[in-house]
Amino acid sequence: MQAVVYSHARNNLREIINQVCDNFEEFIITTKNKQSVVVISQEEYDSMKETIYLLSSKNNRDRLLDAVDEIESSSFLKKEIDIC
Repeated sequence: MQAVVYSHARNNLREIINQVCDNFEEFIITTKNKQSVVVISQEEYDSMKETIYLLSSKNNRDRLLDAVDEIESSSFLKKEIDIC
């Protein structure tokens, strides 16, 4: 994560957008008044929102965590699927 001041971000906005979108870099942009924002790609933002949504329900969160445990311990059932 890179931190830059507002004037640098304003003068280099295209470069910052390219780095964020192409390399999944994150930028903190700070003003003179010490206000800060984080710039992330739309793809990363959407992924974070989806994760928050999926984990917001206790039942869903428990099912997902159980599935992760099964994968990590290799205790899942593997099936071949025939595609017509």
